[in-house]
Amino acid sequence: MKFFRKTQKEITDYNEIRKQQLELISVELKQARIERNIEKDLISNQLHIPLSILNALESGDLHHLPEPFFTRQLIKKYANFLKLNGEDISQQFSIELNKKVYQKKSSLRSFYFKIPLNFKPQHLYFFYFLLLFFSIRSLSSVLESSQFTQIKIPQKQVIETKIPPTNNTPINTTPEAIPIVEKKEEKPPTPTEIVVKVTVKEDSWVKIIVDEKPVFEGILTKGLEKQWNGKQRVTIRAGNAGGLFVTVNDEKQKELGKSGEVKNITFELPTQS
Repeated sequence: MKFFRKTQKEITDYNEIRKQQLELISVELKQARIERNIEKDLISNQLHIPLSILNALESGDLHHLPEPFFTRQLIKKYANFLKLNGEDISQQFSIELNKKVYQKKSSLRSFYFKIPLNFKPQHLYFFYFLLLFFSIRSLSSVLESSQFTQIKIPQKQVIETKIPPTNNTPINTTPEAIPIVEKKEEKPPTPTEIVVKVTVKEDSWVKIIVDEKPVFEGILTKGLEKQWNGKQRVTIRAGNAGGLFVTVNDEKQKELGKSGEVKNITFELPTQS
């Protein structure tokens, strides 16, 4: 008897394909730069592309490059600067993403058992009285517990007052009771959404994902200020993390990372306790 069913499906690994394509493209870009005797520092300053990204393009290092779509744009921009056909060269780099494959869990066949049950009227009466008995017992326990609920009485502070005695004024020896006002600690209000403000100090490619939905992808230029609001989380993927300064929910502004660093950071709304 077979209980499990296995299915095999051929999956295309686009990351491996991109790796092979980038190796061929990197050789062509590096050779063209050397033939024209152009330093990479000069290209980085004029194209506003971090030096680490240029090194990754010329060495075929796919792990230190951003998303495939943006990598294609970088290849096109770099090739055009080297007087090559950037459109044709960039089209040689695939931007297809790997499809997620969900394997169905193997399931056992269902077995059904038939149990003959013959109930008589006296059996039903018996179960009815049992149900009635336990219902009354649970109700009485709830009523008893509610009668003995402790009521908190505000405390009083006793202050002894001294009054100088006189011939006509009787001395009051009864201390005066002054109630103490209990102060409740006020907790800061819990934010209902997460607000991420980005200030651009250097040009950088950025992809913004708000609540699992992409809302922006492109290059932010120096001097821009952007803000994104999310109900749960905001994710920032940056090709030049050192060029971005981030403020989350009016907290202190922080630098996203180092200059030329490719970084992926998610800011989440704190859970309510």
